[in-house]
Amino acid sequence: GKDIPGQASLVFDVVLLDLHNPKDGITIENQHVPESCERRSQTGDFLRYHYNGTLLDGTLFDSSYSRNRTYDTYVGKGYVIAGMDEGLLGVCTGEKRRIIIPPHLGYGEEGRGKIPGSAVLVFDIHVVDFHNPSDSVSITVNYKPSNCTVLSKKGDYLKYHYNASLLDGTLLDSTHSLGKTYNIVLGSGQVVVGMDMGLQDMCVGERRTVVIPPHLGYGEDGVEGEVPGSAVLVFDIELLELVSGLPEGYMFVWNGEVSPNLFEEIDQNHDGEVLLEEFSEYIQAQVDSGKGKLAPGFDFEKIVKNMFTNQDRDGNGKVTAEEFKLKDQEAKEEHDEL
Repeated sequence: GKDIPGQASLVFDVVLLDLHNPKDGITIENQHVPESCERRSQTGDFLRYHYNGTLLDGTLFDSSYSRNRTYDTYVGKGYVIAGMDEGLLGVCTGEKRRIIIPPHLGYGEEGRGKIPGSAVLVFDIHVVDFHNPSDSVSITVNYKPSNCTVLSKKGDYLKYHYNASLLDGTLLDSTHSLGKTYNIVLGSGQVVVGMDMGLQDMCVGERRTVVIPPHLGYGEDGVEGEVPGSAVLVFDIELLELVSGLPEGYMFVWNGEVSPNLFEEIDQNHDGEVLLEEFSEYIQAQVDSGKGKLAPGFDFEKIVKNMFTNQDRDGNGKVTAEEFKLKDQEAKEEHDEL
Protein backbone atom coordinates (compact mmCIF):
# COMPACT_ATOMS: atom_id res chain seq x y z
CA GLY A 1 0.00 0.00 0.00
CA LYS A 2 1.11 3.57 0.60
CA ASP A 3 3.14 2.90 3.77
CA ILE A 4 5.56 0.26 2.46
CA PRO A 5 7.03 0.67 -1.05
CA GLY A 6 7.59 -2.33 -3.25
CA GLN A 7 10.83 -4.26 -2.88
CA ALA A 8 11.57 -2.45 0.46
CA SER A 9 13.74 -3.99 3.17
CA LEU A 10 12.00 -3.80 6.57
CA VAL A 11 13.54 -3.31 10.05
CA PHE A 12 11.56 -4.28 13.20
CA ASP A 13 12.71 -3.40 16.74
CA VAL A 14 11.00 -6.02 18.93
CA VAL A 15 10.50 -6.31 22.68
CA LEU A 16 9.34 -9.79 23.67
CA LEU A 17 6.68 -9.44 26.38
CA ASP A 18 5.97 -13.11 26.91
CA LEU A 19 5.40 -16.37 25.14
CA HIS A 20 3.66 -19.62 25.84
CA ASN A 21 2.55 -22.80 24.18
CA PRO A 22 -1.07 -23.98 24.32
CA LYS A 23 0.30 -27.23 25.73
CA ASP A 24 2.00 -25.46 28.65
CA GLY A 25 0.98 -26.14 32.23
CA ILE A 26 1.77 -23.97 35.21
CA THR A 27 5.35 -23.58 36.42
CA ILE A 28 6.10 -23.58 40.14
CA GLU A 29 9.29 -22.15 41.61
CA ASN A 30 9.73 -22.75 45.35
CA GLN A 31 11.23 -19.67 46.99
CA HIS A 32 10.94 -20.68 50.66
CA VAL A 33 9.67 -23.89 52.20
CA PRO A 34 9.55 -24.04 56.03
CA GLU A 35 11.65 -26.75 57.68
CA SER A 36 8.62 -27.93 59.62
CA CYS A 37 5.70 -28.81 57.38
CA GLU A 38 3.28 -31.14 59.12
CA ARG A 39 0.68 -30.87 56.40
CA ARG A 40 0.34 -29.64 52.82
CA SER A 41 -2.77 -28.11 51.30
CA GLN A 42 -5.16 -30.32 49.38
CA THR A 43 -8.44 -30.02 47.49
CA GLY A 44 -11.17 -28.57 49.70
CA ASP A 45 -8.84 -26.65 52.04
CA PHE A 46 -9.43 -22.96 52.74
CA LEU A 47 -6.28 -20.86 52.25
CA ARG A 48 -5.33 -17.36 53.38
CA TYR A 49 -2.40 -16.00 51.39
CA HIS A 50 -0.74 -12.80 50.21
CA TYR A 51 0.36 -12.30 46.62
CA ASN A 52 1.92 -9.95 44.08
CA GLY A 53 0.64 -10.46 40.54
CA THR A 54 2.79 -9.33 37.59
CA LEU A 55 3.18 -9.89 33.88
CA LEU A 56 6.28 -11.67 32.58
CA ASP A 57 7.97 -8.31 31.94
CA GLY A 58 7.54 -7.37 35.61
CA THR A 59 4.52 -5.07 35.23
CA LEU A 60 2.52 -5.19 38.48
CA PHE A 61 -1.22 -5.60 37.97
CA ASP A 62 -2.44 -6.53 41.48
CA SER A 63 -1.26 -7.05 45.06
CA SER A 64 -3.00 -8.20 48.24
CA TYR A 65 -0.38 -6.33 50.24
CA SER A 66 -1.66 -3.01 48.87
CA ARG A 67 -5.09 -3.84 50.35
CA ASN A 68 -3.50 -4.86 53.65
CA ARG A 69 -5.46 -8.11 53.82
CA THR A 70 -4.98 -11.65 52.64
CA TYR A 71 -6.80 -13.27 49.75
CA ASP A 72 -8.94 -16.08 51.14
CA THR A 73 -10.33 -18.94 49.08
CA TYR A 74 -11.04 -22.65 48.83
CA VAL A 75 -8.58 -24.48 46.59
CA GLY A 76 -9.23 -27.16 44.04
CA LYS A 77 -12.88 -26.11 43.81
CA GLY A 78 -12.84 -23.62 40.92
CA TYR A 79 -13.16 -20.45 43.01
CA VAL A 80 -10.01 -18.98 41.40
CA ILE A 81 -8.50 -19.27 37.90
CA ALA A 82 -7.47 -22.81 36.99
CA GLY A 83 -3.74 -22.14 37.18
CA MET A 84 -3.96 -20.65 40.67
CA ASP A 85 -6.30 -23.44 41.79
CA GLU A 86 -3.59 -25.93 40.84
CA GLY A 87 -0.66 -23.85 42.07
CA LEU A 88 -2.05 -23.52 45.59
CA LEU A 89 -2.19 -27.29 46.13
CA GLY A 90 0.62 -28.94 48.06
CA VAL A 91 1.78 -25.81 49.91
CA CYS A 92 2.85 -25.53 53.56
CA THR A 93 1.85 -22.84 56.00
CA GLY A 94 4.48 -20.10 55.70
CA GLU A 95 5.64 -21.26 52.26
CA LYS A 96 6.57 -18.78 49.53
CA ARG A 97 6.42 -19.82 45.90
CA ARG A 98 6.20 -18.35 42.40
CA ILE A 99 3.43 -19.63 40.14
CA ILE A 100 3.68 -18.89 36.41
CA ILE A 101 0.36 -19.34 34.64
CA PRO A 102 -0.16 -19.49 30.84
CA PRO A 103 -3.20 -17.57 29.53
CA HIS A 104 -5.36 -20.63 28.84
CA LEU A 105 -5.14 -21.39 32.60
CA GLY A 106 -5.50 -17.71 33.51
CA TYR A 107 -7.65 -15.00 31.91
CA GLY A 108 -7.45 -16.28 28.33
CA GLU A 109 -7.51 -14.25 25.10
CA GLU A 110 -9.69 -11.48 26.50
CA GLY A 111 -7.75 -10.71 29.69
CA ARG A 112 -9.32 -8.81 32.57
CA GLY A 113 -8.93 -5.27 33.91
CA LYS A 114 -5.21 -4.42 33.88
CA ILE A 115 -4.37 -7.87 32.48
CA PRO A 116 -4.04 -7.84 28.67
CA GLY A 117 -5.43 -10.66 26.56
CA SER A 118 -3.29 -13.79 26.15
CA ALA A 119 -0.93 -12.66 28.94
CA VAL A 120 1.26 -15.00 30.93
CA LEU A 121 0.80 -14.28 34.67
CA VAL A 122 3.31 -14.47 37.49
CA PHE A 123 2.10 -14.75 41.11
CA ASP A 124 4.50 -14.56 44.04
CA ILE A 125 2.51 -15.96 46.94
CA HIS A 126 3.04 -16.29 50.69
CA VAL A 127 0.77 -18.79 52.44
CA VAL A 128 -0.36 -17.40 55.81
CA ASP A 129 -2.43 -20.39 56.95
CA PHE A 130 -4.98 -22.94 55.77
CA HIS A 131 -7.50 -25.31 57.24
CA ASN A 132 -10.21 -27.71 56.19
CA PRO A 133 -13.86 -27.29 57.23
CA SER A 134 -13.70 -30.83 58.63
CA ASP A 135 -10.75 -29.97 60.91
CA SER A 136 -11.19 -30.20 64.66
CA VAL A 137 -9.07 -28.72 67.43
CA SER A 138 -5.45 -29.92 67.55
CA ILE A 139 -3.94 -30.39 71.03
CA THR A 140 -0.25 -30.87 71.76
CA VAL A 141 0.73 -31.49 75.40
CA ASN A 142 4.05 -29.76 76.13
CA TYR A 143 4.27 -30.57 79.84
CA LYS A 144 2.20 -32.71 82.20
CA PRO A 145 2.87 -32.93 85.97
CA SER A 146 3.61 -36.36 87.44
CA ASN A 147 0.56 -36.00 89.67
CA CYS A 148 -2.21 -35.55 87.12
CA THR A 149 -5.32 -37.25 88.49
CA VAL A 150 -7.85 -34.40 88.63
CA LEU A 151 -8.77 -33.46 85.07
CA SER A 152 -10.83 -30.49 83.97
CA LYS A 153 -14.41 -31.13 82.90
CA LYS A 154 -17.52 -29.20 81.97
CA GLY A 155 -18.65 -26.96 84.80
CA ASP A 156 -15.21 -26.58 86.42
CA TYR A 157 -13.91 -23.10 87.19
CA LEU A 158 -10.49 -22.64 85.56
CA LYS A 159 -7.76 -20.02 85.88
CA TYR A 160 -5.10 -20.12 83.18
CA HIS A 161 -2.49 -18.11 81.31
CA TYR A 162 -2.27 -18.04 77.53
CA ASN A 163 -0.43 -16.57 74.58
CA ALA A 164 -2.60 -16.29 71.46
CA SER A 165 -1.06 -16.01 68.00
CA LEU A 166 -1.68 -16.71 64.34
CA LEU A 167 -0.05 -19.65 62.57
CA ASP A 168 2.66 -17.37 61.19
CA GLY A 169 3.65 -16.41 64.74
CA THR A 170 1.95 -13.00 64.89
CA LEU A 171 1.05 -12.39 68.56
CA LEU A 172 -2.58 -11.45 69.10
CA ASP A 173 -2.98 -11.38 72.88
CA SER A 174 -1.35 -12.56 76.09
CA THR A 175 -2.55 -12.76 79.69
CA HIS A 176 1.07 -12.46 80.79
CA SER A 177 1.20 -8.90 79.48
CA LEU A 178 -1.93 -8.09 81.51
CA GLY A 179 -0.48 -9.59 84.66
CA LYS A 180 -3.57 -11.66 85.48
CA THR A 181 -5.08 -15.02 84.59
CA TYR A 182 -8.08 -15.64 82.35
CA ASN A 183 -10.91 -17.21 84.35
CA ILE A 184 -13.85 -19.18 82.93
CA VAL A 185 -16.40 -21.85 83.70
CA LEU A 186 -15.58 -24.64 81.27
CA GLY A 187 -18.33 -25.47 78.79
CA SER A 188 -20.47 -22.46 79.68
CA GLY A 189 -19.94 -20.56 76.42
CA GLN A 190 -17.62 -17.94 77.92
CA VAL A 191 -14.93 -18.68 75.30
CA VAL A 192 -15.00 -19.86 71.68
CA VAL A 193 -16.00 -23.48 71.13
CA GLY A 194 -12.46 -24.50 70.19
CA MET A 195 -11.06 -23.20 73.46
CA ASP A 196 -13.76 -25.01 75.44
CA MET A 197 -12.62 -28.18 73.66
CA GLY A 198 -8.93 -27.44 74.12
CA LEU A 199 -9.23 -26.99 77.90
CA GLN A 200 -10.94 -30.34 78.49
CA ASP A 201 -9.15 -33.10 80.45
CA MET A 202 -6.34 -30.81 81.61
CA CYS A 203 -4.69 -30.91 85.04
CA VAL A 204 -3.27 -28.07 87.11
CA GLY A 205 0.27 -27.24 86.01
CA GLU A 206 -0.18 -28.74 82.56
CA ARG A 207 0.98 -26.78 79.52
CA ARG A 208 -0.38 -27.42 76.04
CA THR A 209 -0.66 -25.86 72.60
CA VAL A 210 -4.17 -25.70 71.13
CA VAL A 211 -4.68 -24.97 67.42
CA ILE A 212 -8.21 -23.81 66.62
CA PRO A 213 -9.64 -23.65 63.06
CA PRO A 214 -11.81 -20.59 62.35
CA HIS A 215 -15.14 -22.44 62.35
CA LEU A 216 -14.41 -23.29 66.01
CA GLY A 217 -12.91 -19.86 66.68
CA TYR A 218 -13.96 -16.44 65.40
CA GLY A 219 -15.23 -17.56 61.99
CA GLU A 220 -15.18 -15.66 58.71
CA ASP A 221 -15.66 -12.27 60.37
CA GLY A 222 -12.92 -12.50 62.99
CA VAL A 223 -12.74 -9.67 65.52
CA GLU A 224 -12.30 -6.23 64.01
CA GLY A 225 -8.85 -4.85 64.71
CA GLU A 226 -7.81 -7.95 66.63
CA VAL A 227 -8.36 -11.27 64.83
CA PRO A 228 -8.42 -11.53 61.01
CA GLY A 229 -11.39 -13.26 59.39
CA SER A 230 -11.01 -17.01 58.76
CA ALA A 231 -7.80 -17.13 60.82
CA VAL A 232 -6.43 -20.27 62.42
CA LEU A 233 -5.54 -19.50 66.06
CA VAL A 234 -2.74 -20.92 68.22
CA PHE A 235 -3.04 -20.81 72.01
CA ASP A 236 -0.17 -21.73 74.34
CA ILE A 237 -1.94 -22.48 77.63
CA GLU A 238 -0.87 -23.16 81.21
CA LEU A 239 -3.58 -24.21 83.69
CA LEU A 240 -2.93 -22.67 87.11
CA GLU A 241 -6.04 -23.42 89.17
CA LEU A 242 -9.08 -25.71 88.99
CA VAL A 243 -12.18 -25.53 91.18
CA SER A 244 -14.42 -28.53 90.60
CA GLY A 245 -17.87 -27.66 89.33
CA LEU A 246 -21.21 -29.21 90.09
CA PRO A 247 -22.97 -32.01 88.20
CA GLU A 248 -24.47 -30.85 84.92
CA GLY A 249 -27.80 -29.10 85.42
CA TYR A 250 -27.12 -28.06 89.03
CA MET A 251 -26.24 -24.58 90.30
CA PHE A 252 -26.37 -25.57 94.00
CA VAL A 253 -25.81 -28.85 95.83
CA TRP A 254 -25.91 -29.96 99.44
CA ASN A 255 -22.74 -31.29 101.06
CA GLY A 256 -24.73 -33.40 103.49
CA GLU A 257 -28.24 -34.56 104.20
CA VAL A 258 -31.07 -32.22 103.27
CA SER A 259 -33.28 -31.06 106.12
CA PRO A 260 -36.75 -32.66 106.03
CA ASN A 261 -38.18 -29.26 107.01
CA LEU A 262 -36.31 -27.29 104.38
CA PHE A 263 -39.14 -24.97 103.38
CA GLU A 264 -39.88 -24.10 107.01
CA GLU A 265 -36.21 -23.27 107.59
CA ILE A 266 -36.14 -20.92 104.59
CA ASP A 267 -39.46 -19.32 105.59
CA GLN A 268 -37.96 -17.49 108.54
CA ASN A 269 -41.08 -15.44 109.41
CA HIS A 270 -43.32 -18.52 109.04
CA ASP A 271 -45.92 -16.80 106.88
CA GLY A 272 -46.09 -19.67 104.38
CA GLU A 273 -44.35 -17.64 101.68
CA VAL A 274 -40.66 -17.23 100.78
CA LEU A 275 -39.48 -14.00 99.20
CA LEU A 276 -36.27 -13.61 97.18
CA GLU A 277 -34.52 -11.86 100.08
CA GLU A 278 -35.30 -14.73 102.47
CA PHE A 279 -34.24 -17.28 99.89
CA SER A 280 -30.96 -15.45 99.19
CA GLU A 281 -30.07 -15.11 102.89
CA TYR A 282 -30.70 -18.81 103.47
CA ILE A 283 -28.57 -19.97 100.53
CA GLN A 284 -25.76 -17.61 101.56
CA ALA A 285 -25.84 -19.05 105.08
CA GLN A 286 -25.61 -22.63 103.78
CA VAL A 287 -22.62 -21.75 101.60
CA ASP A 288 -20.86 -19.85 104.42
CA SER A 289 -21.32 -22.78 106.80
CA GLY A 290 -20.14 -25.35 104.27
CA LYS A 291 -23.47 -27.16 104.16
CA GLY A 292 -24.04 -26.21 100.52
CA LYS A 293 -22.00 -25.38 97.46
CA LEU A 294 -22.75 -23.04 94.54
CA ALA A 295 -21.49 -23.58 91.03
CA PRO A 296 -18.08 -21.83 90.96
CA GLY A 297 -17.34 -18.92 88.67
CA PHE A 298 -20.85 -17.50 88.45
CA ASP A 299 -22.32 -14.39 90.06
CA PHE A 300 -24.00 -15.29 93.36
CA GLU A 301 -27.00 -13.00 92.88
CA LYS A 302 -27.69 -14.31 89.39
CA ILE A 303 -27.53 -17.93 90.52
CA VAL A 304 -29.86 -17.36 93.46
CA LYS A 305 -32.30 -15.34 91.39
CA ASN A 306 -32.35 -18.11 88.77
CA MET A 307 -32.98 -20.74 91.46
CA PHE A 308 -35.74 -18.64 93.01
CA THR A 309 -37.41 -18.00 89.63
CA ASN A 310 -37.48 -21.72 88.92
CA GLN A 311 -39.28 -22.31 92.23
CA ASP A 312 -41.67 -19.38 91.74
CA ARG A 313 -43.80 -21.31 89.28
CA ASP A 314 -46.69 -18.84 89.08
CA GLY A 315 -44.32 -15.87 88.74
CA ASN A 316 -45.85 -13.80 91.54
CA GLY A 317 -42.55 -13.14 93.33
CA LYS A 318 -43.33 -15.56 96.17
CA VAL A 319 -42.66 -19.27 96.67
CA THR A 320 -45.20 -21.33 98.61
CA ALA A 321 -44.80 -24.80 100.09
CA GLU A 322 -46.90 -26.22 97.25
CA GLU A 323 -44.55 -24.73 94.65
CA PHE A 324 -41.35 -25.69 96.43
CA LYS A 325 -39.61 -28.86 95.17
CA LEU A 326 -36.08 -30.23 95.21
CA LYS A 327 -34.52 -31.13 91.90
CA ASP A 328 -34.73 -34.88 92.45
CA GLN A 329 -38.46 -34.46 93.05
CA GLU A 330 -38.93 -32.84 89.68
CA ALA A 331 -39.73 -34.44 86.39
CA LYS A 332 -36.73 -34.19 84.10
CA GLU A 333 -36.69 -30.62 82.87
CA GLU A 334 -34.23 -28.39 81.07
CA HIS A 335 -33.76 -25.71 83.76
CA ASP A 336 -31.77 -25.63 86.98
CA GLU A 337 -33.62 -26.32 90.22
CA LEU A 338 -32.77 -26.19 93.91
